[in-house]
Amino acid sequence: MVTTTAPNLALVEKQTAWALGWIINGIAGQLVPPSDDEPGIFPNPAQELEGLLARRIDFYLEESSKLTEVIGKWNRVWGPFVYLARPPFNKYATNAIYVAQQGNKYVIGVAGTNPKSLQNWLIEDLYVAVLADWADYAENEPQFRPKISMGTKIGLDNLLRPHPGSSTTIIDFLTDLLKEADENIEILLTGASLGGALSPVLALALHERKSTWDANNRARLKVVTFAGPTPGNYYFAERYRLKLGNTTTRIWNSLDIVPHAWKPELLSQIPSLYEPQIPSNPLIEKFVNIGKLLSAGRYYTHLERLTPPLEGRLRPIEQTPKTSSKQVELDVQLSEALKSALGTENVSVSDQDINGLLQFLAQAKQQHIDAYFDLLNFPSELTTFLINTEQLPPDLRLQEEDQEAIESVVSKLLEYSANPNVDE
Repeated sequence: MVTTTAPNLALVEKQTAWALGWIINGIAGQLVPPSDDEPGIFPNPAQELEGLLARRIDFYLEESSKLTEVIGKWNRVWGPFVYLARPPFNKYATNAIYVAQQGNKYVIGVAGTNPKSLQNWLIEDLYVAVLADWADYAENEPQFRPKISMGTKIGLDNLLRPHPGSSTTIIDFLTDLLKEADENIEILLTGASLGGALSPVLALALHERKSTWDANNRARLKVVTFAGPTPGNYYFAERYRLKLGNTTTRIWNSLDIVPHAWKPELLSQIPSLYEPQIPSNPLIEKFVNIGKLLSAGRYYTHLERLTPPLEGRLRPIEQTPKTSSKQVELDVQLSEALKSALGTENVSVSDQDINGLLQFLAQAKQQHIDAYFDLLNFPSELTTFLINTEQLPPDLRLQEEDQEAIESVVSKLLEYSANPNVDE
């Protein structure tokens, strides 16, 4: 039996990793400002967007913030780098990465899925039917065939790109850091959701290339990953375990559907996760079966797969009058889009099934985001500070929710679910 010797992190270390990984998501949903560049220039540096994200990160990390009271003083020392996909998928940020520092400790935070980014959903999250060889990143030819999903590869390549504004990469930053450091350093990579898949893969890529940026072996790599799906196959998970397993901590919620992807046995558990409060129905099972179809035969395996989950609890879906009206509007849009998409397949669906799916998705969202603050014992005041954007100064808040953008994402996902292409 495979064993793990991952460190038993102190609670404050887990809270620090979660918080520093959380704040890199500060522009999720923010529309990219119009560019003055020539059409077709790629990638767009989106400097205005990076500036907003940098100011938000600095706000959370300032000396007097509620976050600093819990995790201590950290400083942003590189980034954020915001990557935009090719048009027409460049309306919202695709990937983001930054580095924070406290003494000789550094944290590389990797953003998760931007809920309005079709590139995130359709490519980096769902492009799992095709696998890419890890040999492209390995320091030597692997004995077996470690592979990662094509979506993960695309996300990793984005994170390794040069920052358009400075022409430096994360590896350039680390190289310069090690040249100037007068003591050994610790580098922790973290992220949640998509970031929970990309951060350990980036860590392994850095480990494989360590001789190029840390010739004197003065840096120690650590990983704390949250709510991540499987990034690769069994042989990739084994390669990762042998190289970074001893310094990796995987944290996941038993009721979070995302860490149940893409292993078939775990996917099969998803429809009944919230029973009896939210019974499974054919509509929920349909979407899970699409996930099984996309990932069938790829032998997806979790990194540190023996790590037990934190035991989640069903959460009440709290709504203010403001969020309630928005949710009603979105639910109507989703309901109509579902009926339209399924109608093209000659599949009839009842209002009861649709309502059941909407309840399921609302609970899944809570379990994938808010629940981790509770499971990690964050003080309620700090949770509110990090989640509620009304706590931000007016100039750091995002624009009002774009219902048209949300409807577009929902419609595209439903189109894809009706005809998932598993051959490309």
